[in-house]
Amino acid sequence: MKLGFSIAAIATAVALSMTVPASAQEKIVVGAYPANPPWEYKTETGAFEGFEVEVAREVAERLGREVEFQDMGFQALFAATSSGRIDFAISSISITNDRLQNQSFTQPYYDSDGTVVGREDSTVDSLDDLEGKVIGVVAGTTGEKWANENKDELGIAEIRSYNAQQDLLLDVQNGRVEGGAGEIAGFQYAMTQMPGLKILVRIPTGERFAMMAGKNHPLIEEANEAISAMKEDGTLAAIHEKWFGVAPEPGTSTVEAMPLPKAE
Repeated sequence: MKLGFSIAAIATAVALSMTVPASAQEKIVVGAYPANPPWEYKTETGAFEGFEVEVAREVAERLGREVEFQDMGFQALFAATSSGRIDFAISSISITNDRLQNQSFTQPYYDSDGTVVGREDSTVDSLDDLEGKVIGVVAGTTGEKWANENKDELGIAEIRSYNAQQDLLLDVQNGRVEGGAGEIAGFQYAMTQMPGLKILVRIPTGERFAMMAGKNHPLIEEANEAISAMKEDGTLAAIHEKWFGVAPEPGTSTVEAMPLPKAE
């Protein structure tokens, strides 16, 4: 049987493959929980959009790679990075020392606070007012962690866990729970789409969001350098202004280049 390949053709193919960098032949797979606007969501055509989606696309472009986004639940992101199913995860994931024991993070690119969001007619205007109230959280988030850690001290009657922010906010809107605890920017964006809600309490948390990868992922250093360059040349500030309508504040992690976070 004739294979139909000439020596010259094989030599040409080998030569071409040697002239293309290995990084350009590979893609970066990014997992995202796309019910999390303005960080990441899907359009009607199924395309991924959002603040962090643009950050990830820019990082991949600066690394000379294509990027593929995978739709995943928030909790599934952690197992997916650990197993190597995906290279990076995005979804307003806070850098914490506990997570740094088993995961790697790029430098942060957004500083956030926590909040409790509720109905416009809610009488809650301080954390003390949560005594005896039922609040909701999205499973696996720092909002859930905060609620569980402060439940007894604040006298919270019950904490209900939800798989999706949309479901949580619908129950807040319908009065099934007094409020929802979570990250402020995501709730603020959701409030533009869902009338009748307001920020009840702002909770200083010192949270910072970053791209997460499996422990010591081979691309973590390169990705971090790309983010530093994006801060220094103003690209990251422009992405921030596009999605939040204002320039990032001086001194925040959106504009200050930083080293890789390390576990304590």
